[in-house]
Amino acid sequence: MGNEALIKAVEQQEVFDQLSDQIQPLIRDSFSAAGPAGREVKNILHGTWLGHPLHPVLTDVPLGAWTAAFALDAIESISGRKELGAGADVAIAVGLVGAAGAAVTGLTDWSETNGRARKVGLLHGMLNAGATALYTTSLVLRRKNKRNAGLGFAMLGYAVSSAAAYLGGHLVFAEQVGVNHAVAQEMTKEFVPVMADAELAEGEMKRVDAGRSSGASGALRR
Repeated sequence: MGNEALIKAVEQQEVFDQLSDQIQPLIRDSFSAAGPAGREVKNILHGTWLGHPLHPVLTDVPLGAWTAAFALDAIESISGRKELGAGADVAIAVGLVGAAGAAVTGLTDWSETNGRARKVGLLHGMLNAGATALYTTSLVLRRKNKRNAGLGFAMLGYAVSSAAAYLGGHLVFAEQVGVNHAVAQEMTKEFVPVMADAELAEGEMKRVDAGRSSGASGALRR
């Protein structure tokens, strides 16, 4: 199945709309119920203080940590060096902590999406949740000295997280989620006067057309 065919298949799944209709209001209402503090937290999770979305930053933590765990497990299997397996266990734990932060910020961003992006985003989140569950199971098995089973769950988790990462890239590249659309707009390079300062009173709004006098163009609104 090609990339476009996969996305179209996701778009056709009505169950994603049904789930989204139930989940999105819960997220939005949670922030709204907290009033100004909720809006502030929401802005923090969106990454307004950072200058760009926070979610992509945090997704690097689980992806990087789990990639390191994959490499350490592979080298341990080849070399027999047990200390590498211990390093993989730590990397998996670090990835799980990062996954929690990525999930919270991702849900916050997703709550403002619609259309195809909302469906793809929901599947992206579900796959990430699945990968997190698989890695959690892997870590529990490793600590119970069932390393072979733990390794199997980790490999499956890595495959699922990679699929989720692909959908995350699609959301940014194709669906333009989290992209600053104002950057592509060409701003005027010349100042165009539209009215005198004295004509605009404090607390008032006027509609004017560039290149015309304010009297010929607008309505006064309070």
